[in-house]
Amino acid sequence: MMLRMQQHLYGAQTLPRNGVPEPDVFVLNSRDAHLITYCANQLRRAFHGWYTSRMPAFAFIRAAVLSAALAPAIVSAQAAPGDASFRSGDFTQAGRAYGAAVARNPKDVGALIGLARVQLYGNGLDAASATARRVLAFDAQNADAARILRTIGLRRHLFEEGDRVSVPDGGAVLPFVEAEPLPMIELTIDGHPANCVLDTGAPDVVIDPDFAAQAGIAVTGGQVGTFAGGRTATVRQATLQRVQAGPIELHNVTAGVLPSRGISFYRDRRVDCTVGTGFLMRFLATIDYPHKRLVLRRRTDEIGKAPEGVSMTMWLVGDHFIFAGGSVNGVGGQLFLVDSGLAGGGFGPEKETIDAAHVRTFPNRAGQGIGGGGAVTFIPVVADELCLGSACQRDIQGVYTPSGSPLAMFPFRSAGTISHTYLEHYAVTFDFVRMQLTLN
Repeated sequence: MMLRMQQHLYGAQTLPRNGVPEPDVFVLNSRDAHLITYCANQLRRAFHGWYTSRMPAFAFIRAAVLSAALAPAIVSAQAAPGDASFRSGDFTQAGRAYGAAVARNPKDVGALIGLARVQLYGNGLDAASATARRVLAFDAQNADAARILRTIGLRRHLFEEGDRVSVPDGGAVLPFVEAEPLPMIELTIDGHPANCVLDTGAPDVVIDPDFAAQAGIAVTGGQVGTFAGGRTATVRQATLQRVQAGPIELHNVTAGVLPSRGISFYRDRRVDCTVGTGFLMRFLATIDYPHKRLVLRRRTDEIGKAPEGVSMTMWLVGDHFIFAGGSVNGVGGQLFLVDSGLAGGGFGPEKETIDAAHVRTFPNRAGQGIGGGGAVTFIPVVADELCLGSACQRDIQGVYTPSGSPLAMFPFRSAGTISHTYLEHYAVTFDFVRMQLTLN
């Protein structure tokens, strides 16, 4: 994803948002934006004229240098029952084990934190809040419990905001103004039209500073963060008075401010903003790739599964990371990050996944770019079969970075990232009430 690229090059930084720390807003300058395009073009050339189709610019060059973790690690001095399942990505089994451990010992901090985290991932906010507060009742300084409560506060703010928005019957339909290499929609931000890339790897709304200046949007300083490679930078933010998405209006939206116009994915359009999962969480959202549109319905609405469609449990980690289960090359029981912003690619496997599933790699076609922490090497890969649930696609191209994994920021194992050239075969619905991901 375009915004994840910024993190992979320079690491993560926290930005306060409406009094609630938001764990995932990053810094990129205009020179770095051109670097992203350069690296993307290197990968495009690696595939061009060789595989079945031309691979467009790729915006997910993973760096080996991540400086910040977005989710708390297991903190108990002794491993709690459930930790092994949690680390393997089996959150359902982990929740059962943590619950049983808490029943045996109501003051087992490790089990309580593990249970609260699984409840949070499943968006059971009331249950997660109650469990975290049980920890604080006898461990008032517990940082993990406090962090879980802050994330709950952020999610509730977005959900409540969505509940206040007037959505027409049948939903609002926003056509893509561009479909490749990533979907782009047009929003109106404080009265100014804005070309916005859809990217579930991004947190909420992120605007370009030049767009902010042209629209007369005040930008505040934020915090100074230290990033991979020893870089320091100020993470800025802005309050958007009015965001219009077709007939839908949002007010007083806190946005990140990061350069994006230098990333030249589109011939005739600049990227004024990025719309991420935080924005979609306000609605029952469908990114309908075949019909080239974004459909926003009321959060409490339901959408039927087509006869050939597939629905599955999804998990929400931190403030915006979506995970779901699937398989690669017939190896099942895998947990994938669903990040729609891999421009021109559909798969970012981990080294373990490459080895276990015999994912094809092409080191002779490797490319390299320079990030804030040094050189970043990326190797083209192809998955013969890639599935979310039972929805499978064949010959999905992607990239692997041998020098390190950005998914190492999570306290559990993930097989990799599933993205654009896989998802583009479906109308993808994100239901944050029932925590279901549906592919029609």
